[in-house]
Amino acid sequence: MIFVTVGTQLPFDRLVKSVDLWAGENSLHKIVVQSGISDFSPKNCESSGYIEPFEWEQLFLDADFVIAHAGMGTILKCIDACKPLIIMPRKGSLGEHRNDHQIATASKFIDTSGIIVISDENKIADAIEKIESREYNPGSTQNENLDNLINELRSFSGIEEQQ
Repeated sequence: MIFVTVGTQLPFDRLVKSVDLWAGENSLHKIVVQSGISDFSPKNCESSGYIEPFEWEQLFLDADFVIAHAGMGTILKCIDACKPLIIMPRKGSLGEHRNDHQIATASKFIDTSGIIVISDENKIADAIEKIESREYNPGSTQNENLDNLINELRSFSGIEEQQ
């Protein structure tokens, strides 16, 4: 099962529409979408604007991988659970967010094991194919990802690593 989550604050129809289009051509997958506030209703995926936290957690745990906006909560949860993730950041220029901070966030995870960052909806099919075909080793990637995240946070905040 593929779990798509876009948060609850703003619509992210560009991502949801691209996954729905892909799902129409790939009916072997069950896809559940948490779509937030939106006028778009997927035709090829199960969808709900809001999912209760306990149900969200179960969908997350059951998912083979997650597709999401570049929200830090989802990113950190996937890293912690060693859950493969496709990130497509919202773009402020398209009215999907107030600014482009998600593009900056996503760029920090480009080389993170188990995470594929895509720049736009035309890359969703390739990203799904990469996730499905890649070997994913949760044991080693969790430590690697946490170390990378800690180092990025330290460099961002100017904190030197303590010996």
